[in-house]
Amino acid sequence: MTSGFANEFAKDWPLCGPTAPRSSILSPVVVRALMLVVVGCAPMAAADLSLPVTGNLLGSVMDAVGTPQMGATVQILNKYEHLVAKAITTPDGHFIFSGLPVDSYSIRVTQNSFLPASRDRIAVKAGLDSILQIHLATLFSSIELRYSVPGAAMSDDWRWVLRSSPATRMITRAVDPSATSSSEGKRAPVFSETKAMLMLSGGDGGAVDTDSIQGDLGTGFAVSTNVLGKNQLELGGSLGQNANVGPAAIGLFAAYRATGGQLAQPEITLSFTQLGLLAPQFAGGPVNLPTPLTGGAPAIRSIATSFYEATEVGDLARIEYGMTAQSVDYLQHRSLLSPFGRVSVPVGSNGHLLASYSAGARPDALLSHDSEAQTAAEGDRAKDATLTDTMNTLSRLPQISNRDGRLQLQKTQTYEAGYQLSAGSRTYAVSAFYDDVRNGRVNVAGDVSGLDSTDLLWDGTSETATYNIGNYSRKGYLASVDQRVGSDLRVSAAFGRMGGFSVDQSTPTVSGGGRSFLSEQTRNIAAVNIQARVPRSKTKISADYGWMDPGTVVPRHYFTTQNTYMDPGLNVYIRQPLPSFGMPGHFEFTADVRNLLAQGYLPVNSPSGRLLIVQSPRALRGGVNFIF
Repeated sequence: MTSGFANEFAKDWPLCGPTAPRSSILSPVVVRALMLVVVGCAPMAAADLSLPVTGNLLGSVMDAVGTPQMGATVQILNKYEHLVAKAITTPDGHFIFSGLPVDSYSIRVTQNSFLPASRDRIAVKAGLDSILQIHLATLFSSIELRYSVPGAAMSDDWRWVLRSSPATRMITRAVDPSATSSSEGKRAPVFSETKAMLMLSGGDGGAVDTDSIQGDLGTGFAVSTNVLGKNQLELGGSLGQNANVGPAAIGLFAAYRATGGQLAQPEITLSFTQLGLLAPQFAGGPVNLPTPLTGGAPAIRSIATSFYEATEVGDLARIEYGMTAQSVDYLQHRSLLSPFGRVSVPVGSNGHLLASYSAGARPDALLSHDSEAQTAAEGDRAKDATLTDTMNTLSRLPQISNRDGRLQLQKTQTYEAGYQLSAGSRTYAVSAFYDDVRNGRVNVAGDVSGLDSTDLLWDGTSETATYNIGNYSRKGYLASVDQRVGSDLRVSAAFGRMGGFSVDQSTPTVSGGGRSFLSEQTRNIAAVNIQARVPRSKTKISADYGWMDPGTVVPRHYFTTQNTYMDPGLNVYIRQPLPSFGMPGHFEFTADVRNLLAQGYLPVNSPSGRLLIVQSPRALRGGVNFIF
């Protein structure tokens, strides 16, 4: 058709031949070439005349002998190690991320029966295709990178991948209509990437001491799915029954986030918890209950909703912000609004300066997004991690206590700044913080007769209670190093100093309530954490040991400028998958031991015996999960 148009053009406008002016003689070949340029470029002149600011990242996934791998999961992370997009390879092993802003990215590839493959610092250049050839293996995987200018000589396979890409950018490339694939008309399935977990667990059922509503015997479920390819939903529920007679513990959780964009979309969560409390019998005798509580306590009911969003200011900074609204009922009603925010600024090629602020309750949204990079790097295991996070959220209690017989919520105003530096598989981090705490809490056990009973909150399922120590402020710092060893081992170590409490030697005996028997000092702390996965048995082990100066209780600080935590004593968490025997899902056993060595117990003299301030009670829990 184009050739005929050029011939007619040559007849009407004689640029060659005997009638043409000598200065305008052109060959028919040149005329036809000019017509092809004009006709082919006219409909997309507006797009092609602009300077390109995006590029494509595409490639193929094969095994060691070159067999295409269908269904492999390919994830791309930005320079902040946050997940940008995810794709599943086609039957020919192809994938594509189109319209990526010019920047440096990392890629993670996982497929069943192969070790994960990864590559960092992949530059996406303006107007170019970054082409990856990924060879998966059971021992050593490889990723090769080359660049190419997008051209018309594109195979039908790549056309199909481009057209089936979830990206919404218009493809400004002329394509022969006869090459249109029937897959263009495909719609995203209603539900995709669905994963579910059923859980049955039991063990030590302390509530207020461990900030958990899990009872002696509990069941729960969690479901994660994508609706219409653009809406990620997470749902969960739990039911826990304690050995003591009383109302069951109930938890409900829902989370929603939009997907498909280059940045994290707004995330909204909603949770509800209920926990029935009973009057306890402590070692020093029964507690003198306030009159409204005699004969047992009503249920604690809590409802919370949270909003989280992230945005990037070009290459200058990443900003995360949001707010949590929380309402708690337990004889009285308390509400709390908790804003939070974090800014990350790149420094050099591998460094970041971070600053965060939070006020009120724990900034759980910031804490959950701290581990995004680690979760994304785990590939297919990321779904299991999401389900586990949902179950943990279900079991979490608000930070509550009693003060003069009235319900109080702990409010913490935190300013924190830090620096992170990545050097290959190693990450260095240092953070400093300042906490201003209102209605702070410690755990106590033993003879509590010297304490004001109106400042105690108990759960009736253990001999540990929460004691309100009033207001205090503290500061501290922590330096850490994190080392990845392959894809199955991660080791981190940390050391720092922060404010804590010890027994005031001038007032060594508890009497008359209050916290005059405690003195606040800055103390040394250290921690070691190991996360490992045994390739053959697929056993997942997470173990950490937290140390602090003897005779000290250090309230936990939730770091938001580095992915480090410190719990006192030795803590071990194990997940052991079992053979599926052909079933669509698989079972796994879990074991969770907290403070195995029973460390961090601070003794204080009491009028009738010995009172213990408990940093973290020793607890043992186990269960079985079915994941499908």
